[in-house]
Amino acid sequence: MSVNVLLQGSLTKAPESRVSRQGNPFAMATLRVSAGNEVQFWRLFVFSESAQAELLRLGEGDSLAIQGVPKFEIYRPADGEPRVSLSVVADQVLALKQAPKTREKKAPAPPPATPEKPAPDRSGLASHSCDGSDPFGDEISF
Repeated sequence: MSVNVLLQGSLTKAPESRVSRQGNPFAMATLRVSAGNEVQFWRLFVFSESAQAELLRLGEGDSLAIQGVPKFEIYRPADGEPRVSLSVVADQVLALKQAPKTREKKAPAPPPATPEKPAPDRSGLASHSCDGSDPFGDEISF
């Protein structure tokens, strides 16, 4: 039998990148999950490279959703009160915050080159005189 969980919460602190005893890189973090009126803390372990990259770009307080295989253990701390340890090996990590956009500074673009326009050919036009005479000699009745 296989059990998977889907958890949504926020990071209690920035995730950490570590290396296992066998030399395999992994990421770990603690997820704060609100369940009704109580709060649960889940330890996250991520081995997938793409999921690690998604998790490691986040910081303290960022919201995310994870999917993976849970592990429930009972431990007895120094005060003697037995508690449940909640952890999950996450297969998928979904940040509920957009990745910050990096803007590259661009050099100002030079103004677009405009082709030089040739001077209009006015050789076939009659010149206009300022003496009031009609340069075209047309009689148009209006």
